[in-house]
Order: sequence, then C-alpha cells, then structure tokens
Amino acid sequence: MPAAGEAVSNLDTPSILCDLDRLERNIADWQALMDRNQVRFRPHVKTHKIPDIARRQVAAGARGIICAKPSEAEPFVAAGIDDVCIAYPVLGPQKWRRLAAMAAGGVRLTVNCDNETAARQASEAATAADATVNLQIDVDSGMHRGGIPMTEIGEIEQLARTIVGLPGVEFDGLTTHRGISYEGAPGPQDAGHDEGRLLVDVADKLRAGGLEVRELTAGGSFTARWVAEVPGITEARAGTYVFFDLMHLGAGTATEDQLALSALCTVVGRRTPGRLTIDGGSKTFSGDRGVVGGTGASASDVARAVDRRVQVERLTEEHGMARADEPVELGEKLRFYPFHACTCANLTNEIVGVRGGRVELVWPVAARGLRT
Repeated sequence: MPAAGEAVSNLDTPSILCDLDRLERNIADWQALMDRNQVRFRPHVKTHKIPDIARRQVAAGARGIICAKPSEAEPFVAAGIDDVCIAYPVLGPQKWRRLAAMAAGGVRLTVNCDNETAARQASEAATAADATVNLQIDVDSGMHRGGIPMTEIGEIEQLARTIVGLPGVEFDGLTTHRGISYEGAPGPQDAGHDEGRLLVDVADKLRAGGLEVRELTAGGSFTARWVAEVPGITEARAGTYVFFDLMHLGAGTATEDQLALSALCTVVGRRTPGRLTIDGGSKTFSGDRGVVGGTGASASDVARAVDRRVQVERLTEEHGMARADEPVELGEKLRFYPFHACTCANLTNEIVGVRGGRVELVWPVAARGLRT
C-alpha cells in the first residue's frame, strides 16, 4: 500500500488516483448549488463506494446517500451513515429482511417501489422487524429501465393507496431518473427542467385525488443542477459529480478542472513513435465507453492522458493501445482520465488520494463488487 508522503511518480502501476483538491471542490460546489435552490441533496455512492467520501459529502450538508443494492449500503451504515435510499427496484423477501434490519437499527430508509408485490414484501419485512420503511414510487419519465410510466396516473395512484394502507411502510413520495440518453432528449439544462416538471405534474394529479406526496426526488449528475431549479422538487440526486469523467466532459456537463479521478499507467510498449501500449486495459478502465450513459462517444473517449496528447483508442483486458501525438518514452508514467469514473472505481481495491504530487491517503473501496 502506498505510504503518505510518497511521490505519485514512484507508485506502481496501474494505480487509481483521486485529486483531493478537485474532489473537495466538487463536493463543496454542488452542495452550495443545492443550498441556493433550497433543495436537499442526496449523493449516489455507487460512484466511489468509499464510506469516508460519503462522510465528507454528509458533513458538507448532504441529506444522506443513495445506494443501488442492500449489500452496497451495508458498509456505509456500518460507518455511521444513518439516512439511506436504495434507488433500485428491490424485490424478494431476503433483500427486504436485510433492509428492514437496517431500518430497525436506526437508519432512515427509503426504497424505490414500482409494484404491489414489492410493497407487500416490504410491509411484511418491516412489520416483522418492528421498523418503518419509506417507499417512493419509481416513475418512468422516459429512460424505460423501470418504474411506472408517467402517463399511467391511475396505476401510480393505485400503488400509492396500497402503500398507504399497509403496515410498516409509508408512502414517501415519487422519484424518477431520466438522464439525457432517452430518445429526443434536449440539452442537459432543458432535460433537467423537463424531468423536474414531469414529476411535479404527476404529484399534482395525485394530490388532487387527496393523496399526500411528501417528497419529489429526481436528477443525476447530468441533470440535477437544473432539476433543483424546478419549484416543487424537494430532493436532487447525483453520483458522478464527485469525480466526473470524460463522459461528462463530452456532454458539456463538466470542465477539465473538475475531473478528479485518473489512472496512473506505464508505457510498456512503443513499436513506433506514435503507437503505444500502456499497462491499463479494460480491467482498469472498464471498457464501457459508449454504452453506459449512451453518449455516442468516439474512440478517443476510451481514456485520455492528463496534460498530454495521448489518446487510448482500444482496450483488451490488460493492455491499452494508444495514439501519441507528441514524444513519449518507453517506461514513462502517464495519468489518464477514464471515460466512466464509476465503473473504473469499482474495478480497483483502493483509490490513492493525492495532493501536490504526493500521496495523502489511501482509501479501500469498501463496497466494491457488492451487487446483491
């Protein structure tokens, strides 16, 4: 494990690095943005999977955290995070028992729900654990990966009334995640405003029928800053903002001085001056360019060197094949921004926090690979 004070240039490769100055600035800037809009902020920890970063986000003012799966939440609960949302369609008694145990232990727990079966399973587990679980109905506002379609107001209302009538659970409101990858999506600002307004419209229709809708939560790192501007939204969410990546740089939702995560790699092959091989492949960068987020990325977005004219164009498991538009020496170490920070972080056992060219700390990626 790298030691505090060690020069970054001495680290073995590949190593995943976090620029602490940029990380801290991203956390502070986004919390300030949410505070200005008087909207609660809930970061998604799937980006970093590190409890200490979550504690920093909460200390800055975040309401709590979002996780994808129960197992992903458990290390954060163990670290003292006591307000957790599972932004995923939980189904199955085993998972609900695990979640109910968290709620019984003092965690304010909120979970996505889009069907009666899940609501009844949640009720049964919460009642058995003498706990309360908050359920938010997941509304499909255009991404089509889950949730009740926003046009099916009757189905949404029926599920809400079912939840209201069940013991151990409370109808907490509505949630949606639309992003910018759906068909016909406008730019991120308009997409964020649309996402927020669509959810407010659904809530207004439920309220007209006499239902109390406490929370309206939406957004992601592409849209949350604009979702937060919509009157009626109570909570905005984002994950990748803490690191950002080339996906966001390409979409215009981040600037290069916000990119906090990079992979330090060594040039291990140079058959010609312009063609290089580095020791980071898909098991370092993930290889999901152009798939996750659906931005239609070009080959040059696989990974790009920091402050150097070197582009990774192709990956195998352990090799990165790159084009160099400036002289690069065999054995030279270069830092590369990944296309997608979240999957890159999930592939490493540790992330090295650096400042001023020196190691400051090393974080174990505590929730790495936790998918159940």
